[in-house]
Amino acid sequence: MGRLTADFAKAFSRDLKKNAKRRNLNLAELEKVIDLVVENTPETLDELRRRHNMHTLSGNWRGRYECHVANAGDWLVIWSSNGTVAFFERTGSHDELFR
Repeated sequence: MGRLTADFAKAFSRDLKKNAKRRNLNLAELEKVIDLVVENTPETLDELRRRHNMHTLSGNWRGRYECHVANAGDWLVIWSSNGTVAFFERTGSHDELFR
């Protein structure tokens, strides 16, 4: 385990731009989650599991992780990792991501 490099998909950036103003999202909370993912230590992963409900996905999203951003209700982040890069793929509500 070691620090990961963050990479953001175009879809992630598009999701964020679309939702940030419309849903009045607190981007500082998203930055905290991204920092925890990128730090990639046992402590940060434990915090993601405990405070942000991090878990692996199945089906079409198999091999990826999802967690909630802070206590923002229905705001999720989906990412994958190859051990050196955390690739942030999507962000949004359950309906937006899994319909």
